[in-house]
Amino acid sequence: MGLKDIKIRMQAIKKTASITQAMHNIALSKIRKSTELRTQSQTFITKITDILAYASQRIEDENRLISEHEVQKKLYILLTSDRGLAGSYHNQLFKAFIEETKELQKDQYIVFAIGKKAYYFALKHKLPLINQEIIYNRDDITTMYFRHYAKLIKDAYMSKDIDEVYLYYNHYVNTATQVVKKDKLLPVILPKEEPFRETFIYDTDPLVILDQTTNIYIESSIFSALADAKLSEHAARMIAMKNATDNAHEIVEKLNMLYHRARQQEITSELIDVVNGSNV
Repeated sequence: MGLKDIKIRMQAIKKTASITQAMHNIALSKIRKSTELRTQSQTFITKITDILAYASQRIEDENRLISEHEVQKKLYILLTSDRGLAGSYHNQLFKAFIEETKELQKDQYIVFAIGKKAYYFALKHKLPLINQEIIYNRDDITTMYFRHYAKLIKDAYMSKDIDEVYLYYNHYVNTATQVVKKDKLLPVILPKEEPFRETFIYDTDPLVILDQTTNIYIESSIFSALADAKLSEHAARMIAMKNATDNAHEIVEKLNMLYHRARQQEITSELIDVVNGSNV
């Protein structure tokens, strides 16, 4: 490799390092906002669950929303991002999901893919996919965007087209660790009966409260899982881009040493030619 080729390669890698550094900084800046969003959503879910539990204790008959029953078909809501460059973020999720469903027949489950990566993963592996188009998972997630889907999921569950609903996503543990998590969305898993610190006063029948609050619960649970997955995505991308930047700098250092070595050899060869020429 000539001096010119080494120099061109060094410049190209330096440009790549500047891009990965910028992506690292962007991911880092998004982590704080995503952390706050996840915390707020989890607090809200806790309160909604308390209301559901309090209402359920005042319902005498068994209700499909909150009781276990025979399972014939499951719905998996698979949450991914729209973009790559996040290390093993998607690979670990897809690997775990394949392991989860390998014993199931295609008529025993169906997949609702949120995120571009999830959609194309389902198409590639010919999974029973419920949505026929990509549902994009943008950074500015809002509950309003998924309200329509939450209603469809509940209607399908109540009409017994599906018997269980699970959220499948990457859960944020810390900046360096994200683990695959599976949360049961329906039927709603309520805390064991215990005395409540708060008393909820209802103007309507507990059955109506249960039904209406479940709508909010489903919508908010999807939102909370998306917030958790989004935080995991930003953390995974930040680490991946930091590693990429460090690797690029390491390659530049090695190329720089190679460049100086080659330049010294070239100068030495020129000096030898000059000396030999003067001796003729």
